Amino acid sequence: MSNIPEKPFGQYDILLKNGSGHLFSASVELACRDWNDERGRRTECIITLRLDNTEIQCIDWHFFGSFKQIRQQLALQDIYPICYGASRKIIVTGMALEMGLGLKVYKAALGSYSTSSDLVHIFATGEDVEPVTVEVQEEFHRQWLESIRKE
Repeated sequence: MSNIPEKPFGQYDILLKNGSGHLFSASVELACRDWNDERGRRTECIITLRLDNTEIQCIDWHFFGSFKQIRQQLALQDIYPICYGASRKIIVTGMALEMGLGLKVYKAALGSYSTSSDLVHIFATGEDVEPVTVEVQEEFHRQWLESIRKE
């Protein structure tokens, strides 16, 4: 809905890594649109990634979904963000999507439940960040779900 004004939601500097291991900086700018229509309350979460002279903008109903779209476009160029939102061992919950617009995810380990102390911002980074493709991250999520169902 282009006639609904965007509300700024923050800006973050992140590092990216290409397949050769070269690191470079990028910025992500977040914005949000909210409105009501005949279907109820609607939200669009917009992420704009800027890298040199390139700009990628993606929209979803939560920021994690928008970031996944950006990651898929970057992966086509063998480029991966170095932050928790792009790391292998994370999970996102429905509550994190609904209440936090997908800005936070849980660090996870197979066979155990995550706690509030495992909650991290998608653009934060740490020594345990392992940048992977969206598909690899989703496969870990499936493995994690199976591992906790066996208990």
